[in-house]
Amino acid sequence: MNNGFIESFLANRRLESAFEDSCRLKRGTIVGEWRVEAYIGSGLSAEVYRVVNVRMRCEGALKLLVDETNGLKRRFIDEADAMRYLALPSLPRFLGSGEHEGVPFYVMEYLHPVEERMSNESFSRLMIKIADAVQSLHDAGYIHRDLKPGNIMRRINGDVVLIDLGLIKKKGTSVSDPVVRHGKSVSIIDGRPVGVGTLDYAAPEQLLKGEASVASDVFSLGKILQHFYGGNVPRKLRYVVRRATRDAPRDRFPSAKAFASAIRRRHCPAIFTSLSLACLIAALCTCPIWKPLAIDYVREIIEPPKKRLGVLIHRDDESDKDYFNRIKPLAENGNTEAQIALAEAHFYGRGTETNRQEAVLWYKKAAETGDASAQASLGLCLLRGWGCEKNHQLAVGWYSRAAALGSLSAMNDLAYCYLHGFGVRKDVKEGFDWAMKAALLGFHPAQTMVAECYLNGIGVEKNIEHAETWLYRAARLGNKRAKQLLATR
Repeated sequence: MNNGFIESFLANRRLESAFEDSCRLKRGTIVGEWRVEAYIGSGLSAEVYRVVNVRMRCEGALKLLVDETNGLKRRFIDEADAMRYLALPSLPRFLGSGEHEGVPFYVMEYLHPVEERMSNESFSRLMIKIADAVQSLHDAGYIHRDLKPGNIMRRINGDVVLIDLGLIKKKGTSVSDPVVRHGKSVSIIDGRPVGVGTLDYAAPEQLLKGEASVASDVFSLGKILQHFYGGNVPRKLRYVVRRATRDAPRDRFPSAKAFASAIRRRHCPAIFTSLSLACLIAALCTCPIWKPLAIDYVREIIEPPKKRLGVLIHRDDESDKDYFNRIKPLAENGNTEAQIALAEAHFYGRGTETNRQEAVLWYKKAAETGDASAQASLGLCLLRGWGCEKNHQLAVGWYSRAAALGSLSAMNDLAYCYLHGFGVRKDVKEGFDWAMKAALLGFHPAQTMVAECYLNGIGVEKNIEHAETWLYRAARLGNKRAKQLLATR
């Protein structure tokens, strides 16, 4: 069983497994007013059982703490308190707590997993319910911080319930959670927590700094939506995923409610095609229920932010060729961003034939204007000999200029050059320092490079603990090399 998901209350009879020798409780054991019926699984700090109340005959899920180290007992108590005192419909119902042979436990209602074999329409309706549940938690003043498919359950009536509340925190409070989840949630550097959440679902600010806000939960909602569709998100919902999962919190949907509204809008195409848009909005604005939705539509569709209407944005309804023909005259007229976009079109063969020599020429034009991203790209072409002769010294020169302007990819590649002596005198200490600069700013290839330096003692004293910490951070951000290295350890 996957411990990352079993930490949630896997209250599904099909997932119940045979009692293991290591289980603290056996079938028939009486814990308070509850009789143990089945073993569900174990997670980070606890074992979970299906139980039945000996007097009322109702079912429940009993969670028994089995590891009190590293602040896990405090988290266990906080999780129980969240259910007991918040008492929200979107959270599990609290049924009792106590101690069994000196070990703390609590009991919550028995829940069922969400069915992941659904139609596209069903997934959309489910996501709206999940977003509404998250919004109710936010309205109560709390952030979940660990939203993922395994932490979403349902009642028999179909209501969505958010579980695994051990990382819940009050909005606006600082992060002081000392819990360490091995490889999954919290990393420790120099004795301080630096990340909280779960790989593949937590927002960058959570994983890098341990910071979380409403926007962090919105990011997780976008990742969950993507998960439900197996990565093949319907075209009409791709914008929802893109906006929800943007790197900067300020660029995401402002709330879970706005996230749900965006899904609702994109599942009513027939309405928008059967009436004139102006008449529809006017009609909706007269209805108190639909007025907020109409206003959202005006703000996000009719009058979107200028950056989303920029001439360089590749529109969803635009072919690669049309996009290429539109940006070419802009590039020829000196627009730096258009020059970079045109270079990439030539480099990857988008809307035109692949021509890396032409790509290098356009990268150079943009680089000479002082654009750091173009300088970094030009450096890479010179380092690899893509569209030009290899010239490592010239590559290092462009990398240095871009790195001085804050380009993380340039810092990473400059580190590579120093570590291997490409175009510059080999200096592993200088290489490690450049990699660390980019790693600290969240660039996951550099984080993996730093980890490998620690693993092999290159440019820094060998330190396996530091290496694994950096590998975890890079893996959380999706770095394949880091995931491979972790898998072999």
